[in-house]
Amino acid sequence: MDNQDKDHGAPATSPDAGSQSPNDYPVGYGRPPMVRRFKSGEPGNRRGRPRGSKNRKTIVRKIANEMHTVTEDGRQRRRSTLELMLLALRNLAAEGKTRNFRVYNKYLAKFEPQTRSKLGYLLVPPELTEEEVRAEAEEMNKEGRARDLADARKTSRQSAGQSPEIGGPGQSARAGRAPS
Repeated sequence: MDNQDKDHGAPATSPDAGSQSPNDYPVGYGRPPMVRRFKSGEPGNRRGRPRGSKNRKTIVRKIANEMHTVTEDGRQRRRSTLELMLLALRNLAAEGKTRNFRVYNKYLAKFEPQTRSKLGYLLVPPELTEEEVRAEAEEMNKEGRARDLADARKTSRQSAGQSPEIGGPGQSARAGRAPS
């Protein structure tokens, strides 16, 4: 214990100092044996990704952005591979190929600006006369009163210990409603 630091259990001198032998160095978590440590200047993963290699995303972008010269309506134009693929997909969809139509619509929905989805519609009911407004209000009041009365009956049965599914007098046993 005389050679160890009291706080961390590490040697008092660093393992890189030439005065200490590798046998005196404590091995543990975060302290691999000296023999197994990476040598300076050597990569840790020798079989890893080589420098300059490209991943799939880079390759796809490169191919999609390649420019090609095509003849359209007697004129030569330069278009990217992606443009040509989308035009071919559109033409096949227009011919009635359902699978191509679905794929084309999927791409349109994904990349088309979604202006309509952000807008809402305001539905304005037709103007009603005073009599029609009063008749609708009375109808709604009647429905509301009937609903309130049914809710009150249901609560009174539940407080009395009856389940609403088990019919009381004048109720159907199936749905807990009065027979119609």
